This record gives sequence, structure tokens and C-alpha cells, in this order.
Amino acid sequence: MFSSFDLRVIVDELVSSYGIIGMKVDKVYKIGDELRVKLRGKGRQDLVLKPGIAMFLTAYPKAAPQHPAGFAMQLRKHLSGLRILSIEQMGFDRIAKITFGLFGEVELVKYFVYVEFFGNGNLVLTDPDNKIIGVLLPKAWATRTLRARSTYELPPSQGSPLDVDVASILDGKTPVVKALALSLNMGGMYAEEVCLQAGIDKTDPSPDPDAVRRGIDALLSLPVEPAIVTKDIVPYRLRIHEGRERTPFGRLNEAADEIYGKQELERIASTEVTKKEKQVSKLERILATQEKTVEAYEARRAAAQARGDTIYAHYRLIDQLLGTIYKAVKELGWGEVTARLGTTDTPLAKVLTSMHPAKGIITVTVEEGDVDLDITKSLTENAQAYYDEAKKYRHKVEGATTAIALTKEKIMREMTKAAVVQDVKKRVARKRKWYEKYRWFTSSDGYLVVGGRDAATNEALVKRYLEEGDIHVHADITGAPQVIVKKGADAPEQTIMEAGIFAVSYSKAWKMSMSSLDAYWVTPDQVTKEPPTGEFLGKGAFFIKGKKNVLRKLPVDLAIGMHEGAVMCGPRSAVAARCDPWFALVQGKLSKEVLAKRLMEMLGWDDVNDIVQALPPGQCDVVAPPRQE
Repeated sequence: MFSSFDLRVIVDELVSSYGIIGMKVDKVYKIGDELRVKLRGKGRQDLVLKPGIAMFLTAYPKAAPQHPAGFAMQLRKHLSGLRILSIEQMGFDRIAKITFGLFGEVELVKYFVYVEFFGNGNLVLTDPDNKIIGVLLPKAWATRTLRARSTYELPPSQGSPLDVDVASILDGKTPVVKALALSLNMGGMYAEEVCLQAGIDKTDPSPDPDAVRRGIDALLSLPVEPAIVTKDIVPYRLRIHEGRERTPFGRLNEAADEIYGKQELERIASTEVTKKEKQVSKLERILATQEKTVEAYEARRAAAQARGDTIYAHYRLIDQLLGTIYKAVKELGWGEVTARLGTTDTPLAKVLTSMHPAKGIITVTVEEGDVDLDITKSLTENAQAYYDEAKKYRHKVEGATTAIALTKEKIMREMTKAAVVQDVKKRVARKRKWYEKYRWFTSSDGYLVVGGRDAATNEALVKRYLEEGDIHVHADITGAPQVIVKKGADAPEQTIMEAGIFAVSYSKAWKMSMSSLDAYWVTPDQVTKEPPTGEFLGKGAFFIKGKKNVLRKLPVDLAIGMHEGAVMCGPRSAVAARCDPWFALVQGKLSKEVLAKRLMEMLGWDDVNDIVQALPPGQCDVVAPPRQE
């Protein structure tokens, strides 16, 4: 839990070391007891606000919730697109104030967010006049109310060691350590440190005020040397911690991220792994039952097939026996036939081992084994009954085998998920390449293929990046993306075909559920913004001069995966060759946002926006991952 000293150092680091002033708010999520503000501008940062506990930038991403909480949505609605104008500590209290607004000739303040770190903590959104718009935990006290439409007021200040009159807090009765802790908002640890720095007895109720002042000044002048000491983060090297294990960090933010970012994520991961392992055990039990069921079905199928074959193997004998017994039962009845059977020593009687009058069944025993026969049916009908039974169990075997394959696939997925959540990784800032502003992929042969997202990026892509030696590709449909194959003049046919599939798949063909479409490619000198007389070209459109190299009936076919630390979506052949992991996309019924959240876990990527931007226009779905032989 942050002390006033921790907050003082963290605020300075966020402004001076991390430079978050001016960064723009992208999204806000509530994950557990924390709110994550995703910032963009100078790279990408996740600001974690844990009211009552800590505030820091994290390098450890967490998956966004499927359904953002109400207060997080309220913050997102008001703050998205705004920039951080300032961040400050309120006096020496455990309250941070973050100002959001717009830059211009004059800064335009739109909202304040107050993060309280005392007690159970709280987070309050206000307008520039401090009128409360939303609050994480609505509360009311005799002197203060935190509810929507109330005015936000700071709690009574707890005092500050920066400018305190020491004599005024010493009453001659209360031990100095307690007086410092309660009167100066510094807590017991720092109060004891002041006593050590001053060389005074912490239990003394009447120490020399000047000595206490020197102790406070000594504490305030300590250089910032962040560390974790016995699971606590501290910004200074304190005498009170001498002899205890100390893990140093370059910045207090890094120490806070270690405790509240990484270690918390590891605890969550451990819990998730346990859940996944339990799920795997459950699936393995189901698999074992399914495999036993298949064995039983297969045994019954084989037995039924064998009895049908046996009937035909002893055709004459069984046909004669069925006719004889049927006639005898019809004339004499089951009782008389059964009685006479015991006294008859004929070849037919020898194979007839039992009779079941209630069922109309007789059992014959031949060298292959016992066979039950219905005397009301012919030999062919009896054999067919067994073959039908064998067919029924064959279908059951096929169905159970399919179920086994699905169960095995589920087990592999759960094991993969467990491995992913167990591996808590620190996100390393990655400088984005120029082409990541557009749609792109690397072909099977290693060529970069880039396409526009809309009219504006189509226009910019061709004007800025189409160069001699490239080729230009376009689907044969209005509104398709402009596509460039860099150095495509030397590209093999496979790359050109993949570029065509890329152009086709990101066109209206995907949304229209088309399975294929023609495309074409030309050289840069054939692409012009000057239309024939009487025609007009809108933004993002270009005129093609001369002959087009047509690519016939290209499939609408995409896959998505991770390539060199970035999300890549392109033709399945290219993605399969370049990405690990990767998954095939199909035209489906899921919105891009819903599918992107599923893919976050499958790809091990924490930024849903990167995935949304990579997906094709229209609804889609993802198929099961390909099996690795």
C-alpha cells in the first residue's frame, strides 16, 4: 500500500522519467480491483490505478474483460481521446489528481480523476468545477460526500513533514513515534525512521523539537533508491531496514510493477493453471470413458458381424433347422417340441442347444460359437438382423471416435492455455514499422505486401510508397484496397497470387460471403490519379493505364497469427509459412470485436485493437488450430 512518500516519488517518475504528460487515452478497463488506462502517444503504456494500494505503469499486460464494468465504461466514455495534461499529489496526502483534456494554444481541461490511497481507496471522476460525474465506491460521511452530482472535496489534511511546526505536535504525553505517525501522515515505518535519523528514543513523549526536525529533514533529503524489502516497496534506503534482504530497482515504478504487476499476475496465472489442469483432468476422465465405450461398441459390432457371417457359413444346416423348428412349433407347440428335442439324436438336434419360447428364439452352437435365431424369420432375415446391428454399432463407433477427437483437441487447447497463462511475460516496448499503419503481411517467399484500410490510407499508401520495382494489385470490385508488393517486380508467382488473395479477401467479397473473385496486377507507371476526360476519381481511387495482368478466381481465404512480435493477417499459405501460432479465418457470424477477444488468448496478445484492425471487413469466425504432426 502506497505511503505519502511512495506517491510523492511515483508522481515525479511518471512526469519526469516516463513522460506520460501529453499521452492520449485509448481505452479504460476494470480488471479485478484495478483500473487500467491504456495510453498511446510516446509508444504505448498501461497506467494501473489500484485505489487504496498503488499507481504505476505496468509492463505486464492482462487480458481485457469480455464485458467491461460500468464505471470503467463511464471513464472510457469521458476520457477516450483526451490527453493527460498533468498529474500531481494533493499536498502530502495520499491522493493523486490526474487532469485530462486537450492541447492547443490554451490547454482545455475537460475532467479530473482523483485517486485516493487511504483506507479502502476510491477513484472519482469530476468535471473542471469538481462536480462529481462518477465514483467507484459511492460513500458519505458527516463532512464529505462522494456521490454523482455532489462536489468533490478533499478530506481534512493529515499534516505534512515538509513544513510542520514540530513543537505543535508534541504534547508531552504521546510517544514521539506515535505523534509523528498520526500527525504527519507518514505511517509508523517512516516515523521510526525519523527517530533513528534524529538519534532519539521513539518512546520519548518530550524529545528535543530541533532534533526531531533534523530527523525529518534527514528523511526528506534521502536520495531516491527504490527497492523491495520483504515484499514492501520503499523509495529510500532506510536505516530501519538495515540487515534485511533488499532488492534494488532503478525506479520505484519498477518495484511497484514487480509487486503489484508481475507477482499479482503470477498468482492469477497460478490459479488459472490450476483451473486448466482440473479441466484437463476432467477431460481426460471423459476421454477414458469414451475410449472404453468405443472398445465396447467395436466388440459388439464385430460380434454381430461374425454371427451374420456364421449364419451364411452354415447355410444349409441353419436354413433346414429354421424350417423344421418353425413347422414343429406351429403344429405341436413349444412345450411338445422342447420335450421331444431332449429325446432326439439327429444332426439338427445336436446343434440346437436351447430354446426360448417367450421370445420365439432358438440358440444354435456351431464351431464358430453360439447364434440366436428368430424362427419366425428366414435365414436371410436373421443374417440381415445381425448385419443391421453391426451397422448400428459401426455408426456408434464413428460417432464416439469423432467425440474422442474433439475431446483430445479440447485437452490440447486447455494444456496450451495453461502453458500460456503460466508464462508471465514482460511486455517489451516494440517500435512499430511504417507498414503497420496499414494492412500487411509477409508472403511465403518473404516479400512485404501492404494494403490500405480505407479511402484515406489507400490514397496515402499509393502516393507515398508505390515505387519503381514494386507492383500494384487490386481486386476486380469497387472499393477494394490498394495493395502494393514491395520489390514485387522480382517476386515469384506464389507471392503475386498471395497478394491477389489478400486484395480479394479484404474487399467487399468477404462481407458478401463470396468464395472467389478476380484480381489483377500492374506496374507503378500504370497507376495514375489522372482519369480520362469526363471522369472523376474519388479519394483512394486510381486509374489504371494499359493492360492488366488478370488473376482469375482467387479464393477468399485468410488466416491470422503472430509474426516477429506483431499480429499478421493474410492468405493462409503465407500465414502458415510465417506465423507461430496461427489460426484460419472463415466467413462467419461473429463481430470483429467478439472474435478479437477470443483471439487475444489464442494468440497470446493483449491488445484487442491490434487484432480488430487486422481482421477482414464483416463478420467472421476462427477454425480449430491446425494439428502439428
